[in-house]
Amino acid sequence: MLFELRTYDLKPGKAPAYLDFFRTVGVGLVTRHLPMAGYWMVESGRLNRIEHLWVYADFAEREAARAALVKDRDWMEGFVPEAFADVVQQSNRFLALEASSPGFDAVVAERRTLHPNQPAASAMFAQGVHALTISANPVPGDRVAAFRVLSGEVPGARVTLSEGAFEALASSNDGVLTHELLRPLSLSPLR
Repeated sequence: MLFELRTYDLKPGKAPAYLDFFRTVGVGLVTRHLPMAGYWMVESGRLNRIEHLWVYADFAEREAARAALVKDRDWMEGFVPEAFADVVQQSNRFLALEASSPGFDAVVAERRTLHPNQPAASAMFAQGVHALTISANPVPGDRVAAFRVLSGEVPGARVTLSEGAFEALASSNDGVLTHELLRPLSLSPLR
């Protein structure tokens, strides 16, 4: 499997507006083509940052899925022009899975699920918080999944996605290069 962790940095104060538009207009469009595993707003570190995780069988499936997405007029003409006007930077990392949990395995098994757009009145965020760490070694604790960076920033580094109480997620950060607390969207498969 190939995992893609995409990061969008938005103009100050624009992350909530982007996420609201994504959940009410965009998620139903993008998941027609791309296999979503997680979608979060960053709560610590760089603000107005969004992290999202996509799961592919391999690089060939990713290429085919992204090619289909850019041919989708609803996505390219209905979502991208408005949503991406506030995106100031994008980056991604390709990851190899090194350790997982039963919850993560279930999300991967259902990766091709179409996620419908949400009604505007529904809750934007799920309960709870995750942590995303980048370090030389996997972070111990209650991990959702641990990865090795194949390509992108800090190749060879370990990316660990953890869940739990704020106090536990923010307490043991020895040897960590970056640490972000993440608030999952209510539409996120990982929440």
